[in-house]
Amino acid sequence: MEALPPWLTPALLTWLRADMREQRRDLAALARDMAKRFDEVSRELAGLRERMAKLEGSLDGFLAGRRDRDVA
Repeated sequence: MEALPPWLTPALLTWLRADMREQRRDLAALARDMAKRFDEVSRELAGLRERMAKLEGSLDGFLAGRRDRDVA
């Protein structure tokens, strides 16, 4: 088996480091995108909670009015 040229190992390490930096940037971009999406979902859930509470209050008021009418 022939010996590897002396430049091969440093060249491979340089390429590997560059590739790892690129992967790290891609992962950072993905993490930022996911954080934005989770924030958006959180805001939407908060809006839905608010709407559900409003509906629950309206329903309670409606049912209370019906109960009072049935008692009389």
